[in-house]
Amino acid sequence: MMSRMTRVRYRVWQLWRALTGRLDAQERVFAAQILSPAEQRLYLAMPSYDQRHTMDVALLLGRLGVTDHALLAMVLLHDIGKLRDDGRPLGIWWYGIGVLSRPFPTLQSWLARSCEPLRRSIAHEQRSVAMALNGGARPTVVTWLERLAAGEENPDLLLFRQADDQC
Repeated sequence: MMSRMTRVRYRVWQLWRALTGRLDAQERVFAAQILSPAEQRLYLAMPSYDQRHTMDVALLLGRLGVTDHALLAMVLLHDIGKLRDDGRPLGIWWYGIGVLSRPFPTLQSWLARSCEPLRRSIAHEQRSVAMALNGGARPTVVTWLERLAAGEENPDLLLFRQADDQC
């Protein structure tokens, strides 16, 4: 179990990575190989910081031996629910507040009561299901997102959650 200070340092690193990270050409090819054309449109609608994060998670899972394209597509799309209904991204300011407040659940809960963007970020897994379904994602990808949003515990989703926490 990480200490609170370790979690805070990690979250600061995660925010820095989000602010500075971009996909390279090889990573864009990887995404195109994993995602259907409709899923690529959803992925590209996400801001660069969410693309970077989800790519990091997918690449880590690939290094751990995950080869299921539907599961990897779910990984690349798992944060689309952070987008507003009109497709606008969660602003980097709100992204930063969400990331830095995670080690402090009471503070995050208090902030979320009056901040719609933070509430949206917290509830993004459920929103991702609807956005993937409405955006034309493959049924197998939508099923993975549904299982994730429902909190299902199976080896693949446990591995995903661990990778997501590391990236």
